[in-house]
Amino acid sequence: MWWQQARNLAYDQLQLLTLEGQRVANSMVALLVFALIAGLLALTFWFAALTQIIILAQHSLLSVAQALGLAMVVNLAGLWFVLRRLRHYSSLLGFPATMQSLRLAGATNSKEAS
Repeated sequence: MWWQQARNLAYDQLQLLTLEGQRVANSMVALLVFALIAGLLALTFWFAALTQIIILAQHSLLSVAQALGLAMVVNLAGLWFVLRRLRHYSSLLGFPATMQSLRLAGATNSKEAS
């Protein structure tokens, strides 16, 4: 009887670990893709800022500067979105359900031992 319960508990823990492992793998892929996009957006923002400074220094054409400023704002908005997605996916890498299950199992075992 108790060995069947132990086996079922071990199976449930293994299944939970496997499912969270799959989620971690998916999150890692998403993190890499969003980190690449964030890097590209940061790079284009930098080039746009440099371009705007150069153009403003050489000419005082507000239409060109405004267009570059708008491109910089759009790049910053995209970077903000990507960084938020990175933060979301990185929070999934800690196996939260497995850790909570192990904490609950440890608390139950310590109560039974008392």
